[in-house]
Amino acid sequence: MRPITGTDIIDFYNTRYDLLALTATGEFDHIDLDTVASSSYDDSRATAYDYVTTEDGNEVQVLLQRETVEAGDWFPDALTDEGDLIPTAADEMADIINQDGILPSRTLKAIDAGKAWKAADEAAQQAAAGRAAAVVEVVAYCGGNQSKAGRLLGLDQSTVNKLVAKHRRA
Repeated sequence: MRPITGTDIIDFYNTRYDLLALTATGEFDHIDLDTVASSSYDDSRATAYDYVTTEDGNEVQVLLQRETVEAGDWFPDALTDEGDLIPTAADEMADIINQDGILPSRTLKAIDAGKAWKAADEAAQQAAAGRAAAVVEVVAYCGGNQSKAGRLLGLDQSTVNKLVAKHRRA
């Protein structure tokens, strides 16, 4: 993934597609509105920074709509008299999109990933504690013989020792 540039915006504008979007893999894609699943947007419009689903099932983040550039709503003087996108205007658009659209969405993605990692880590810690407790029970039924417990469990004795010690610390 990389920040969007003015060149990316000019390339998008010159393709005549309706939407400039950021894919889940971090690539910039040019999309026609008719390839966006109708259930993922209202009024046949996808607005900046919304997430929409394409007809092939991919979720993308809308970064810019061609109509916004052409109408001059966002940058009134972004086009030359010939209808070309002015590079400095495209650079300013890119800076705004990076700051207001891409960065916040990626920050939220990182926060969500952190929460998922923490939940998975807690589950792994609980599973490890459960494993250690179960091994301690086997050792107890083996009369405290960790070697015998290891053979029954298919573990080497050092692993059994570590699990017993882990259970004592918990």
